[in-house]
Amino acid sequence: MKVILSQDVPRVGHRYDVVEVSPGYANNFLFPQQLAEPATEDKVAQLEKKRETAKAAEDARLADLKEKLEHLEDVSVTIEVKSDDQGHLYKKIHASDIATALKDDADIELPETAIMLESPIHEVGDHEVIVEAADEKATLTIQVVAA
Repeated sequence: MKVILSQDVPRVGHRYDVVEVSPGYANNFLFPQQLAEPATEDKVAQLEKKRETAKAAEDARLADLKEKLEHLEDVSVTIEVKSDDQGHLYKKIHASDIATALKDDADIELPETAIMLESPIHEVGDHEVIVEAADEKATLTIQVVAA
């Protein structure tokens, strides 16, 4: 039985894929969970339109991210965090903290997943963070100061 997946289903396929599954699996699991719908000619045609729309939206999002990355080279963000006398932070700085600081200080909104941290920042000082979107990379300077 051919079905169109409404969501990603492990070991079956991804959203909007047309896949062949057994009728029992489709009727007893996929349809009741609303993970799929039967693949008719009309629905497959609608699916192609959805794919085109989703691809256009994704392309626009990536173009927006690339534009933001071009402006990041000149940006420096300062984050104030409580620390001890040796400069060790009481609270580690994660990608979400950096994304929030970028939005507040530089008015640049980036998803947390674009900020590549090998490990959370745990010391006062200047830190370089790589921001990546699609095939583009930029380096952002984070200044962590004691509050």
